[in-house]
Order: sequence, then C-alpha cells, then structure tokens
Amino acid sequence: MDYFKKLDVKLVKGKYPNLIKGQIRNSKQIYQIFQSPKNKSQETLIVVYLDKNLKSLAYNVLSTGSLNSTDMSVREVFGYGFVMMAKYFILIHNHPAGNANPSLADQEAIQELLDARKIMRLYLLDFIIIGDSPKQKKKY
Repeated sequence: MDYFKKLDVKLVKGKYPNLIKGQIRNSKQIYQIFQSPKNKSQETLIVVYLDKNLKSLAYNVLSTGSLNSTDMSVREVFGYGFVMMAKYFILIHNHPAGNANPSLADQEAIQELLDARKIMRLYLLDFIIIGDSPKQKKKY
C-alpha cells in the first residue's frame, strides 16, 4: 500500500521574461521586470527566489486579491523556496490605489517572514511595493 503522495514539481515558463542575467545587483532590476502589476486593479503578490550568489532561480505569482488586499501564506513562500533550494527571496506586490507605502497588513506580513527566517534559513532581501507615490525606504 502506498502511504505517500508523489511530489511532482514542474518548472513552466511564466508571463514575465527572464531578463535577469547573472547576479541581482539592486531592487531596480527586479522592479523593471515585474512592474506590470502597477496597472492592475487587484493586488498581486509575486516572489522571486535567488541562490546563494544572488542569481535568480524562479519566480511565483503567489496570489491575486482584491483592490486593497491579497493573501500571503508564509508556508507557501518558504515551501516553494525549499523546493527551489533558494537561499534568498524578494517579494513584489502592487497597491492599485497608488500609495507605495507599506500598509499595516504589509508590515505584519514582513514581520512574520522575518520571524520565520531564523528557523527556515531562507532570507527576505526586499519587499517591493509598486504604486504611484514614492516608497519610504526601510531596511529589513
């Protein structure tokens, strides 16, 4: 009798082109590729996984939500990261209303990820919020 389910992992080509060649140098590179959610009417959450040398491995659109919220599962963020054998990740998400400052929900999600990284050893490098107004710079 088979007690375990077979894990079938497939990498498929997404709608964002892989324009990142080599090492990620800054958040601007990521923004240039993943800025299309800026014009969407729903919040979208994307995670980009990187290896220990900051080379991109893959990205995943984790969720698409409503005008002012989207779900984020810490389990999913870290789960996909483990499958990809990633060392780092970058989160990107849009605010359709235009305000690029982190909401209270964004701040709580960031704190949850920072707390989990101590155990998981998969590290958040940046949380990019796409909107019309400039984001206040905050280091995590």
